[in-house]
Amino acid sequence: MTTKKENNYNNKDLEIIVQAYVNPSEEIEKVNFAIKNVFPDSTLILKDNKLYTSTEKLEVLKKVKDQIRSKSTLSVLKKILFSNQTMNTTWFLLNKQAAFSKVVALIEDEDESPLGPIKITIRNQNTEEIINWFEN
Repeated sequence: MTTKKENNYNNKDLEIIVQAYVNPSEEIEKVNFAIKNVFPDSTLILKDNKLYTSTEKLEVLKKVKDQIRSKSTLSVLKKILFSNQTMNTTWFLLNKQAAFSKVVALIEDEDESPLGPIKITIRNQNTEEIINWFEN
């Protein structure tokens, strides 16, 4: 169920982009499956060996939020989001192979995921509010 607080973010001021490169050694269907495990309602587009989707709905991040329950993982996510913040944009990375197994695994560097990460970019006038949304 969507809360009133989540609905406040569903507007033109918010854009969430989810993207992952499909390596020559990977099957498109498997990368699609991995992304859909974490972002189930997304409609993915393939362009230039990259699967991506874009939305104005914060609910797309709900599965990430639900799986990041421990204080230590939440602290890592917030640290990553704040350190990657520039103006009205921030981003974080997920391990693509873990996502294939329906596991949300944060990574701090693209090299931590041998097949490349899933990158989630968040654009909003108040990114700090979005970052704090993960705690509520």
